[in-house]
Amino acid sequence: MRNTWTRAWLATFIVLVGASAIARSRHATLIKVEEPVMDWLLDGTDTSGWARADILGDPWLVYPGIVVLAFIAFWFSRAVAATIVLTMFFGVVTALVTKNIVGRPRPEVFEGVTSSSFPSVFVVQAGIFWGLVTLMVWWFRTPRLIWQIVLELTIVAVILTALGRIIAGYHWPSDAVGSAIVVALSLISAAIVLEDHPPQRRRRRTAEADELLSV
Repeated sequence: MRNTWTRAWLATFIVLVGASAIARSRHATLIKVEEPVMDWLLDGTDTSGWARADILGDPWLVYPGIVVLAFIAFWFSRAVAATIVLTMFFGVVTALVTKNIVGRPRPEVFEGVTSSSFPSVFVVQAGIFWGLVTLMVWWFRTPRLIWQIVLELTIVAVILTALGRIIAGYHWPSDAVGSAIVVALSLISAAIVLEDHPPQRRRRRTAEADELLSV
């Protein structure tokens, strides 16, 4: 399984490099497709309601949430606890480095903002946090139905966050695609570690319970 995760990581990294190259060198071409979409979304439409979606990726939720996840994981595996923190760090740093390299202008409504548009760090934060929640549920070997439900809720939360940023005029639609690639790269890295470090304390308790039952 490790080889599968590794191949997936390499493939995702290559896709990120390719997407970044396109965003940097083909911005004008992308705009021909994306600008009409942005005009349709923003023209005469009250987008204030979409601001509520920001709570799903708000740093005041995401970073305390990461601390809570790391604290829970610490009781079962220190390596996984460290991985949770480092995954967020890796994702945000990757997004920031990519932004600086690509240097893509934001939509005109935010043309006075000097920071690059591709990818969205906000969406990356939200995607990694909710993705780690799903990975933790999977890591604890919960029933398949439960973690699949959590996965679907995670996908909805990230999509709502991305749409909120696009409709509010902060980012182009393709910026959300770039963010999704960074999120995937980060979560694949975390999945490799989680698979190699099963929850040991849980296994001990299960063994002790089996021993008591056998007496």
